[in-house]
Amino acid sequence: MMKFIFNLMKLSPLTQSAEKGAYPQLMCATEPNLDQSGFYGPTGRNFWTGPVGAHKLEPHAKDKAVAYRLWELSEKETGVKWNI
Repeated sequence: MMKFIFNLMKLSPLTQSAEKGAYPQLMCATEPNLDQSGFYGPTGRNFWTGPVGAHKLEPHAKDKAVAYRLWELSEKETGVKWNI
């Protein structure tokens, strides 16, 4: 039954091979000319599939105050405290 389900999942555009899934991380770790403060991911339909490429990174994504508020809210909502 699991083999049948996995074969059906392979037909979905939302799934991919392990190699394709690992590629963005490997690319970012090994490509020498990438912007170290950039964001890279799928460039296909709705940015869910397709080849990996650079994306626009919105200013709030690097806003330390926003990151702090998100972290605090995440700890509160999950009940998990991290001492980082």
